Amino acid sequence: MFIPKRGFLLAAVMTAGILLGPPLQAEDKIEGTVLLTVTGEVMNPNRGAYNPDTDKFFGYNEVEFGKATQFDFDALSALASVKVNADFPKGETVYQYEGPLLVDVLKAAGASGDMVTMQALDGYAIEVSLEELEAAGAVLALKRDGEAFGIGGFGPTQIVFPRADRDDLKNMPDDNWIWSIFHISVN
Repeated sequence: MFIPKRGFLLAAVMTAGILLGPPLQAEDKIEGTVLLTVTGEVMNPNRGAYNPDTDKFFGYNEVEFGKATQFDFDALSALASVKVNADFPKGETVYQYEGPLLVDVLKAAGASGDMVTMQALDGYAIEVSLEELEAAGAVLALKRDGEAFGIGGFGPTQIVFPRADRDDLKNMPDDNWIWSIFHISVN
């Protein structure tokens, strides 16, 4: 399901299903620049609640939470990484993308839920079932052809699928290929 949102985040509505992963706790301080924040029901938080005095970008995008798991480039790179080949946009050049599987990122956060809402820096958001993303092999890409994504391009992170590697994905549209992701909520 495609849900275009500009300027604010759609609150995801669904039931719980628990994902457990290696624990990330408050004492596992993120030292680098935070690239991604996972909210919702997270069992391995490493930061506290939304603070309207200091979380201005979250406030602008109407993202509030009681606890969250944050990842910098090193924390995301420490997760098992995969390399997939994909044409993006569809029918264009095939690139090699690299990063952890989305389900592994959510497991590291200890996130629970059936629906995933991913939000880009410009406020654009999509809501997709975790089951659909997992079946399609969703990767939270950090690199394309060996080069880390940057802000202003597709970074800091982009969801990609192994469309050039799997026959069952050859006709997959670009609907869920969201880029410049800074926030994921699982509900």
